Amino acid sequence: MKILLIGGTGLIGQEVQRLFLDKQIHCIAPKRDELNLENPESIDACLKNYQPDIVVNCAGYNDPVKAENEPSKCFRINRDAMATLADGCHRQQAILVYISTYRIFDGSKKEAYTEKDIPNPAGVLATSRWQAEQQISERCPRHIILRLSWVISHRRTNLLKYLLDQISKEQEVAVVSDQQGCPTPSDDAARVIVAIIQQLGCGAEPWGTYHYAGAESISENRFAEVVISEASQFQDLKIRKLRMDKLNDRNGIQAPANATLSCRKILSTFGVHNKPWRGALARMIRSYYESGNTEITS
Repeated sequence: MKILLIGGTGLIGQEVQRLFLDKQIHCIAPKRDELNLENPESIDACLKNYQPDIVVNCAGYNDPVKAENEPSKCFRINRDAMATLADGCHRQQAILVYISTYRIFDGSKKEAYTEKDIPNPAGVLATSRWQAEQQISERCPRHIILRLSWVISHRRTNLLKYLLDQISKEQEVAVVSDQQGCPTPSDDAARVIVAIIQQLGCGAEPWGTYHYAGAESISENRFAEVVISEASQFQDLKIRKLRMDKLNDRNGIQAPANATLSCRKILSTFGVHNKPWRGALARMIRSYYESGNTEITS
């Protein structure tokens, strides 16, 4: 089983690589100068060169604010590159595993989103992601699309890293009370991806779309309170107040109010249970402070 990993230096990609190494699974992770999603020729060249059995794409354009100002670039990376990748995988009879996002939904549903719910994306980024899914479904029958809720880590750009940076520097931090999601540690997301790939390597053919998220949903303001409680064990925080805003108070394209995802299908198909995130949160916060806050943020 030869695996090609795109986005191996990203938030989830690094964790996937680490798990592959632990499990002694061979993985090829070309750097951006070899495989650039803005360059279709480089995608085709890598597929022809490495002849993978499975391609895992953890890369993409992920900044919703910048996407509104440079839509052409966003669609080129998220939609058009995935069309090229899907065509190449289909030609070479390779399986394509694509990591997607809760953002394809508008967040108006009260209950957790299932794979049967119809996406209704808002904004350039979410639309490009949904169109990427459509391109993959149409062009590469042997595919797995995995949608994730709030991916969190003590590294790079995500809700947890943002909160840790802010509560360490600011006395007042703005959060919203009307946004609900399921914190999903990046290493837990990687665990699920690798578990799926191992089953695909054993001949499973469960093609289609799946959801995965941490086992407990929580509002952004309540999550911030949990983060503050954990972080206060490692540092005297400057935070004195959480300012409660509403989603509509924020400028620009907002994330969906409801980012909760049902994980029943992935459990029944792959036997993957969604795990609680609180224990992992404490571990990540400890790593954040032990690292001296020196990690890059983008």
